[in-house]
Amino acid sequence: MAGRVTIAQVASEAGVSAMTVFYVMNGKPGVSEETRRRVTEVAGRLGYRPDVAARNLKAGRTGLIGLIALDLTSQYCLEILRGVAEELAAAEQELLVNATYHDAVREKDRIEFLAHGLVDGVLMIAPVLEDKTVELLREQILPCVIIDPRHQDVPLPRLTVDNYHGMREGTQHLIDLGHTRIAYLRGEEDLESTSQRFQGFEDAMKLAGLKVDAQMVVTCDFSYAAGFRATARLIDKHRPTAIVSGADLMALGAIDAARARGLDVPTDFSVVGFDDLPQAAQSFPGLTTVRQPLQDMGQKAARALLSLIEGRRLLMERMELETELVVRNSTAPPRGDGVA
Repeated sequence: MAGRVTIAQVASEAGVSAMTVFYVMNGKPGVSEETRRRVTEVAGRLGYRPDVAARNLKAGRTGLIGLIALDLTSQYCLEILRGVAEELAAAEQELLVNATYHDAVREKDRIEFLAHGLVDGVLMIAPVLEDKTVELLREQILPCVIIDPRHQDVPLPRLTVDNYHGMREGTQHLIDLGHTRIAYLRGEEDLESTSQRFQGFEDAMKLAGLKVDAQMVVTCDFSYAAGFRATARLIDKHRPTAIVSGADLMALGAIDAARARGLDVPTDFSVVGFDDLPQAAQSFPGLTTVRQPLQDMGQKAARALLSLIEGRRLLMERMELETELVVRNSTAPPRGDGVA
């Protein structure tokens, strides 16, 4: 058919009203399954595509969703972004992406910019979220969902994972293998998730009757380089048989540090991470880690934001997803009381 197919043409061909076609194409209730099937078949055959711009204009919306990420160079943020993009594409919404790189001033400026009618709502991945920024979001009445907030008492809808039980399970895995000299890489100190993960590690050790040696707990950033340096020092000074890391990148650094010291992973030294980034499965050996459902986090956060934009209340202000221990080849029973 020449020209753009209209809703009236689909309605005529399917033998229904234009309003019924509108309901079907927008996923609204009140239409029988048979009618929905027929309208969908006709729309596909004729090549009908809803006029998203006109629909948004009629609803007083832009059809744009803002996303402010802490960092667009980290695989962690990119995996969440993939989930967001998939969900918004299915909802025929466009995405406007910004990154702040830990800059609280830039973060607040981006919110001020987006809040002037540019977007219908905002998603934020691991934001700094100073008090002034939170106040701005609430004053502008801009729908917002926070993914992995630095502090989980932030008074905004937020999505997190069960950091405590995830790390407790990862630590217990090493204990069950027979490890007693277990070191720990904490990660960045000012994150509530860091404290929750360390608490999970500490409780698993204590419940097994094992001492948490403060000299074998190192606070550092979440980078590969930090994990490498910290693990090299721990092996030189304290001779652990295993290490638990608060993030996969640090854990991958730990594996290479052990190799640099002439140790085999996992025969001489076991490593557990947290995240399950793509690199965890691609490394050699494959990294045993606690999986955060990163893409699922993005999808669920986007879905929650769309509900807020539609004026629907969320059942919970804080959504928490489960983690899962993924056992690969970086862990094994210890060969002796300490590394050789």
